[in-house]
Amino acid sequence: MNKRPVLSIVALLLALAAVGVLFLWTRTGAPSEVPSIVVSQLSQDLYPLYDKTEWNAPVAETFTISTSTYSGASISSVPVLNTMDPGSVFSPFQKYYDKSLKALGWKVDNYMEAGGPMGGQTGYRKNNELILVRFSTVFHTVTNTAPSECPCDVSLSLFSAK
Repeated sequence: MNKRPVLSIVALLLALAAVGVLFLWTRTGAPSEVPSIVVSQLSQDLYPLYDKTEWNAPVAETFTISTSTYSGASISSVPVLNTMDPGSVFSPFQKYYDKSLKALGWKVDNYMEAGGPMGGQTGYRKNNELILVRFSTVFHTVTNTAPSECPCDVSLSLFSAK
């Protein structure tokens, strides 16, 4: 069997693949041109972080409330699992930040206040900066005919923006 036609076809396919890669590279940019993601830093007024939980790494976050869009940094806790008393998790967290932020000149922003059985947040403002102290609750038992029941998982989070 003559291997020359097979080798020619393989060479042609490799050449076409190389041209395709080169074409895509010129259309999308070289790998060194991929933009880096810059994560905003949390407000220094949030440090030291509440020490009764473990924290994940800070991430960039953007969200909209009504007609206002906020972009900044947030950090969330590792969830506290299977608690029967979610208030015992989020109340000390909220009190810690309420006391420390007010001592640094932050004022509660009632417009940013929200709360219910599934979570809540308190907003603080100082100059043009915003801090949100938040918690969320995931109930293990949820039905359409009865209130949610514990055990539940509670996550704590912080957000800051300038």
